[in-house]
Amino acid sequence: MITPADPAARTGRGLVSSDLRRRSAFGGALIAAFGGFASFNLLLSALPAYAVRSGAGPSGAGALTATLMASTLAVQPFTPWLFARLGRRNSLALSGALLGLPSLALPAASTLTALNGLAAVRGLGFGIFVVAGVTFTTELFPAAGRGRAIGWYGAAVGVAGVLGAPLGIALARQEAYTLTFALAAGTAGLVVAGSFGFPRGTGPARPAGPRAARSWTVRGAWRSLRPMTGPLLVEIASTTAYGVVFTFVPLTASAAPQALLAAQASSVLARLVAGWLIDGYGGRRVLVPAVLVTALGTAAGSASDEPALLLAGAVLFGAGFGAVQSATLVLVMQAADEGSAGLGRAGVAWNIAFDAGTGIGSLAGGPLLSAGGPSALFPTTAAALAALLLVPSTRRPRHSDEGK
Repeated sequence: MITPADPAARTGRGLVSSDLRRRSAFGGALIAAFGGFASFNLLLSALPAYAVRSGAGPSGAGALTATLMASTLAVQPFTPWLFARLGRRNSLALSGALLGLPSLALPAASTLTALNGLAAVRGLGFGIFVVAGVTFTTELFPAAGRGRAIGWYGAAVGVAGVLGAPLGIALARQEAYTLTFALAAGTAGLVVAGSFGFPRGTGPARPAGPRAARSWTVRGAWRSLRPMTGPLLVEIASTTAYGVVFTFVPLTASAAPQALLAAQASSVLARLVAGWLIDGYGGRRVLVPAVLVTALGTAAGSASDEPALLLAGAVLFGAGFGAVQSATLVLVMQAADEGSAGLGRAGVAWNIAFDAGTGIGSLAGGPLLSAGGPSALFPTTAAALAALLLVPSTRRPRHSDEGK
């Protein structure tokens, strides 16, 4: 008979308790991922038209997204410090508040300056949110199971896009901006709700790995980031295409709501399948075909007057982009030192790459669209993405599980 004093009983209960905490935290992370990205996608697809209505041209609409991304990038290097001071629950809740509250002020903003100011505040929240999501999720699972965990996290992100992006366009075309902004604030509230799945305190969600974290020096940072360079470059290029597609397809194609819905839907399935393939075969074997499919789908954005071709391209873009996100994130995490500090640093680097690419695409795409139209913008973006495969890859991660 096992009594409560039996060490085996205490150990078993500890394992059950730890598993319940992990499930609770992962569930909270998925709720937060859905809410945060639903809010993000609603406004990403609606605000360009709102900015144009306020007197800005395509370049002004692109600059609005670029402001959001610039603010996001500015806060991300400080997120490990923030997580250590506030803890996971409070950090995630803060990100939801910063992401959602400015949305309520958007109906009163009618100038590009005011819109950029609110976008900057939202960018602070988004920057904290995206680093928290991928870092906290990764910390919950050992390296061998991260592909599927990241796949599920990415699926939640994709479902948010399936609902958020087309709905934002549809509401903008009805000029139902007040409803759009209220929905963006409400879905951001789910980030705050999801934060309660995490325990109080500042400790990592799982014990630190066997490697001790390097001190944060310029030399140490470069050494830790150097093995990640290849996946990070691919991430920047792929999200540049993402910024172009999701900012400018709504301005160039009448079938934009259907196209973005198709892209987001295919991305959900691709993230789940890619997670399984990555755990089985390694991220590098998934990455190359995923990049090529993304480039092909991006080029199809030039078919603004051919709905069938545009929709087919959108399906390809979503499938390729979803797989690229899962593969690059897993590869970056594999290149990091195990432990909370190393994984946190990798999470920051990957998210900076994501947001930098999105900002580059939305900012540079406006002048290119004005100069050459869709036939110049989308194929040029696709060619730049595909050309990156010609760049020699960096050395393999020190503790990669490739080639299983």
